[in-house]
Amino acid sequence: MSRHTLLLLLVALVTACTTSPLNRRQVVFYSESEMARQGEQAYREMQSELPVTPNASEITYVQCVADYVIEALDPNLRNGVNWEVTVFDDPQANAFALPGGKIGVYNGLLNVAFNQHQLAAVIAHEVGHVLANHSNERASQSALRNVGITAARVLGASDTAIEAVDYGARLGLLLPFNRTQESEADSIGIMLMADAGFDPEQSVALWENMSAEGGPRQPEFLSTHPSPASRMADLRARMEAALVARADAQAKGINPDCVPGIIN
Repeated sequence: MSRHTLLLLLVALVTACTTSPLNRRQVVFYSESEMARQGEQAYREMQSELPVTPNASEITYVQCVADYVIEALDPNLRNGVNWEVTVFDDPQANAFALPGGKIGVYNGLLNVAFNQHQLAAVIAHEVGHVLANHSNERASQSALRNVGITAARVLGASDTAIEAVDYGARLGLLLPFNRTQESEADSIGIMLMADAGFDPEQSVALWENMSAEGGPRQPEFLSTHPSPASRMADLRARMEAALVARADAQAKGINPDCVPGIIN
């Protein structure tokens, strides 16, 4: 790669800017259709590699909660997207959402999310990542880091300098953005679950459960995620607006009544 070509590539990368739903500046390089294609591919691979729960009541319960969350989306984000939910038979307390409307929930989460509201908090948070284009942002950050390493090599940097660029990019770019993304998804998620008629105060209860389940944690400034205490404080700061949104949803007759599945 010539220096001229590299310079043009760097300019193109830096100018590929947009903003998140919370008006945070983002750099994204990939189209929505490309991200949806990648999300679909990753989802199918997971479905082929991971066991799906055989418990029909778990599937019905998770689908019920997810349906309310999806219905609360802006019609432009809901319609025309093949939203799909899979409940995996796995003990980890986790869930994810991928571009293209693909949602995965590990049934171990049902041991920590004790009711429909807490489960909705997790699903809405994960959908929040999709709404904020975080997968695209992460992929773009990785591409930008790789270009930085290539630039260091083209400009004749030593191996030590290249390692420093790589390490600095990961700590100075990826980790702070990841913490920001998690907080952003929390902010989007609490409003989304409230719009869906779920109790936003249960989002704080969920993190109390998570905190009780978790073991020793590394210091927050070296973590890719905010600490549970920070998350709960941020959620409480948005609680008043979320409660108003839930009241509005209830006034429209939106009152979720999803029955928890039986956990084996």
